[in-house]
Amino acid sequence: MPGTKLAPREVHAALNCVNWDFPGATTLESTVHSLHRFPGNFIPQIPSYLIQLLSEQGDLVFDPFCGSGTTGVEAAILGRRVWQTDANRVSILVTEGKIATLIDPIVRDDLTRLVQEFFWILPTYRTQGTGKSRDGINPELTKWFHPDTLAQLQTIWRLISSSTNAATNALLAMLFSDTLFACASTGQALTSGGKPRRHHWGWIADNVRPNRLNWHNAERLFHERLIRAFKIALTQPNVSKIEAKIERQDIRSLAAPASTVDLVVTSPPYLGMIDYALANRLTYLWFNWPMDEDREVEIGARYRRNRASADITYLESIDIAAQKISELLKEKRYCAVVIGASRKFPGMAEKVLNLFGQYMTPINEPLKRSSSRRRVSDRKGSQFQELVSIFRK
Repeated sequence: MPGTKLAPREVHAALNCVNWDFPGATTLESTVHSLHRFPGNFIPQIPSYLIQLLSEQGDLVFDPFCGSGTTGVEAAILGRRVWQTDANRVSILVTEGKIATLIDPIVRDDLTRLVQEFFWILPTYRTQGTGKSRDGINPELTKWFHPDTLAQLQTIWRLISSSTNAATNALLAMLFSDTLFACASTGQALTSGGKPRRHHWGWIADNVRPNRLNWHNAERLFHERLIRAFKIALTQPNVSKIEAKIERQDIRSLAAPASTVDLVVTSPPYLGMIDYALANRLTYLWFNWPMDEDREVEIGARYRRNRASADITYLESIDIAAQKISELLKEKRYCAVVIGASRKFPGMAEKVLNLFGQYMTPINEPLKRSSSRRRVSDRKGSQFQELVSIFRK
C-alpha cells in the first residue's frame, strides 16, 4: 500500500488490523540486526511494517534517535533512502557497520578473505606498541580485561586498522565493539539459583567490574563474529544503490532544510530507563571518546532519574525534538513514534505523544504493545508496555 496516497482513515484502519505484540517476533539472528548487542533496541518488525504502510520506494526515511540502526536497515532493505542521526557515538558506529554490510559489495569480498585467512595473517600484527593509533591504550581497560585478552584485542585492532576500505572498516569496528562486551564477561558468575548469570549491559553501565579478570579468547570470539557477519552478508538483499546518510547529530540542534523528509519512524529515549553512553563504556574507553560529553546531551538518561527536575528537563528536550521533526517532515507525510510507559513516571508516554500532537495531527489513539526491549531486569515483575502512535503533518 503506497503510504503517500493513503488517507488518514485508511492508515487508521490498517493500524488496527495489526497485533502490535508481534507474537514470537525477536531480533532476527539471521540478519544484520544481530551483529551488535545494544540496549533498548526495538524489534525490526515494527519499523518494517510502518515503512511499508506509510512510504513508497525511493522515499527518504528519517530516524533522529537511530540507536542501533534498526529503522535504517529496514528502510534500506525496502528500497527507501535512509537518513539516521544520533548523539551517541557508539550508535553511529553500530549503524554504520550494519548499513555497510548491506550497501557495499566490496565488504562481502573482504569478509570472505578475512574469514579464511584471519588466523594466518593475525601473527603479522602481534607487534609491540600501538603504531599510529592511540586506540586501546586507556588505562581503565586494564580493569575490565585480562592482560592476555587485552593484548589479543590490541592485535585484532591493528589488523582492523589496516583495512583500506571504509565500509569494511565500519563493519569490522562494529564487530570489534561487540567483542569488547563479550570479553568483559565475568564468565563464572552465578544467579541466586546457581545458574550461570547472563552478562548484561546494565553491569557495564553501572561500572560493575569483574571481581577477578577472566581470560577470554578474543581472537576466537572475534572470528566467530566474522563468520556470522559473512553468512549474513551472503543472504542479505542487494541494496548497493540505496542512499544512506548517517550522522552524529543531536536532533535538538540539527541544521537541515525543512520539508525534506518523507517519513519519520523513531523511538525517543524513555525517561529514566537507559544510560546509552555508560552502557557502551567499553567502546568509549577503547576509542578514548569523551563519554561525559555524550552523557551530558543524552535525553532521559537513567542516571538523572532521581533528580527533582528530571521529568521537566526530559519533556523540554522532547518538545524541541518534536518541533524539529515536524519542520523536517513534508506536508501530509507521516511520523511514527514508539514510546514506553514508565512506572516511575506514570503518564509520561502520553505526555510525550501529546507534545508530538502539538506539531502534527494524531491519526490514532495510542496502540499498546508489550515491550520486547533489552533493558535492566524488572524486579517487580510487572508488564512493561509501549505505545505506538502515528501523526500526520
